[in-house]
Amino acid sequence: MRLFTKTSLALGAFLICVAAVPAVKADPITVISSGFSLTNLGNDGTGVSGMDSLVGASRTTTRNINGNGRFIALLNPLTFTTAFTGPNSGGDHPFTFSQLLTINGQTQTLNLAGNINIGHLVDTVSILASDPLTFNFGTLSVSVTVLPADIDGWGEGIFKGHLKARIDVIDNSNPVPEPATLTLLGLGLVGAAAKLRQRRRATNA
Repeated sequence: MRLFTKTSLALGAFLICVAAVPAVKADPITVISSGFSLTNLGNDGTGVSGMDSLVGASRTTTRNINGNGRFIALLNPLTFTTAFTGPNSGGDHPFTFSQLLTINGQTQTLNLAGNINIGHLVDTVSILASDPLTFNFGTLSVSVTVLPADIDGWGEGIFKGHLKARIDVIDNSNPVPEPATLTLLGLGLVGAAAKLRQRRRATNA
């Protein structure tokens, strides 16, 4: 009985220590965008050839996530180049485009919708929305939500911006007992061991 009591106390103390130590398992998430190039946005055909244009450079982002997590990834540094787009080009011009998005070696097509507003002084290009994307890797899944982006072009010139996305990581593996659960288990074992010890003393008295 004495051996059992000591073993129970040691096990309870060990579980309490384990509960106090945070998990160290980390999943690296690597996001790679292929980039895109759009020209003649809003151009009525009589303006400067190729203008307005929007170019999104390719980008790679890596983050380590413990279990469930979320982070913002830069998909594309944007370059918006403006020039005369023709006398009849004023107003809104919606457009669509796509680029490849690769997460941890799995590639899907990211379809996006945008709009360019041609004004007298300012041309504004906007990326408004995208199709939702979910990447499944068995033990975890990753969803991608593109964040809206706008760039104002004042007159003719080159203007910069960023296209970003929210990356949500969901751990689909078997849940690990929470620290509070492990603590209660440890305390229960300690209590049981103490009870047995009291009974043993009462018996020997």
